[in-house]
Amino acid sequence: MADARTGTDNPVEAVHTRLSGWRRALPGFVARQQKTLAQASYGWQHPRHHSFVFGCQRSGTKMVLRVLENSPETRIYHENHAVAFRDFQLRGDTTIRALVHLNPAPVQVFKPICDSYRADLLLARFPKARALWIYRHYDDVANSATQKWGEHQRKVVSAVAAGDLDRFGWRTARLPPQVAKEIARAWRPDLSPAEGALLFWYMRNAFFFELGLHRDPRVLLARYETLVHQPVPAFQAVFAHLGATFDPAYVKGVRTSSVGRCAPPQASPEIRDLCADLASRLDQWTPPPARPVSPVLIMTNTLSIGGAEHYAVGVANWFARQGAKVSLAATGGELVEALASDVAFVPTDLRRVRSDLPRAVREVRAILHQQSPAVVIANSLVVTWIARLAQPRHHARVVTVAHGWPNHRYRLVGPLMRVSDAVIAVSPDVRDRLVAGGLPDSLCTVIFNGVDCSRLGQRTGPGRVAARAAMGAGPDDLLVISVGRLAAQKAHQHIIAIAQHLRDIHPRLRFAIVGPGERLDELTQAIQAAGVADRVHLTGLRTDVPDLLGAADIYVNCSDWEGMPLSTIEAMASSLPIIATH
Repeated sequence: MADARTGTDNPVEAVHTRLSGWRRALPGFVARQQKTLAQASYGWQHPRHHSFVFGCQRSGTKMVLRVLENSPETRIYHENHAVAFRDFQLRGDTTIRALVHLNPAPVQVFKPICDSYRADLLLARFPKARALWIYRHYDDVANSATQKWGEHQRKVVSAVAAGDLDRFGWRTARLPPQVAKEIARAWRPDLSPAEGALLFWYMRNAFFFELGLHRDPRVLLARYETLVHQPVPAFQAVFAHLGATFDPAYVKGVRTSSVGRCAPPQASPEIRDLCADLASRLDQWTPPPARPVSPVLIMTNTLSIGGAEHYAVGVANWFARQGAKVSLAATGGELVEALASDVAFVPTDLRRVRSDLPRAVREVRAILHQQSPAVVIANSLVVTWIARLAQPRHHARVVTVAHGWPNHRYRLVGPLMRVSDAVIAVSPDVRDRLVAGGLPDSLCTVIFNGVDCSRLGQRTGPGRVAARAAMGAGPDDLLVISVGRLAAQKAHQHIIAIAQHLRDIHPRLRFAIVGPGERLDELTQAIQAAGVADRVHLTGLRTDVPDLLGAADIYVNCSDWEGMPLSTIEAMASSLPIIATH
């Protein structure tokens, strides 16, 4: 009797075939074990999330998983991995949860392609999971499927047309009545294998809409042709959706040669129209709005005037608008009043914590116990350490926003930020300096600072005249504005020097420095000493910065260093030309 695994009845040949198969599989097996051992450096305490890859067979899911396999952050389970699958179908929930728990990879991807008919049920049982649905042009799928399986899919759709939905197991399970009617309408007795494969493509991909996956923000629809023709942006979106860090080197092996390799198969107009209509719906799909993580705890040292503080308030208000339950813990300050009414402010003494770290940890631990956040967004390194020390079992992910430091501090900051689950750098420069300073590349992602532009723009009429007068400038003066705390980092002494240098050359030139700070007396004295008191105006704290920006003529940022300055972005949105230090 023939060996079921080798297809031969010669024992010697069967052993040889089996050994050859093992030899071919050995490098991949060894590579996976080495990767698993390397991933042990992540530890087992961090949150791990998993994802599913769905779609129709022969749609390029194997290529997608090969690219994902390149990332050190991922663990991939193909449908032939016996630990996760039995007869190509996903094992029970307990097994899947155990596998995720036992592997240290932050992102674990399962490919239950045969279980695509119950994708909605899997996502319901794993509410934190993400999913990909991969689809490919029906002609290429039909050609590939016919070459691999011959008449098999024609037999499947013929059974569907006859009303037999039990004979082929998962292939016809949960088939919606409307889809079965469409197949029966297009079927004919002389249906070719290629036409059967086309109808099978229609049947399987119809589940994307029939199961409501198109309305689930946890599901990303990815087109195979886009993935191979535009691999960098397309896979960047895939990696971001799954929560893994993308590197363009991962897609170097992606090739376009599989697209349109053979001529389209012959098929009836009814079958081609059926597939074309579904393909058009898939092509026109747009992702639904993402549901925000909730609850969210945002932490920053204070809510006094400053860029990082404005950022924390803006992010808190944004999360609240998306429907998340959000709290902000900080020492009080002027910006407390800028918080939206549905953001819970939690007064917490975080202004000076280095000298009293145990007290701060105890206070934050009580907040975490009360709030039970899914994620903590920390806006300074010391706050990150407080959040981490306050929850030794790592219940909530800690995301650090890196707003920037003087250049010499990155070598100290980089290694210390390793305690974060993720680091958001506000600019590529901040990210590059952190990585050079010792932060693992895989931990850091760039997300540029966002600015609410709704109140920004040029001002005209009496409002413009009044705003300019508040900054010591008349309607016909050339007004240069700078917005920022009066701190050493902002280097406002340069503005005084410029004003002194141009005093006699440009008599209508005026400067306004907007913001409070510890250098007020120092800068006031410097202005007097330079003889430019009539040219440089210190406004102090202002709550009408959009009006002031909109009434100025030029913006100057003379800081010694910045991460991604919000005030400069606001000035750009106010249509001002920008002069800035490198």
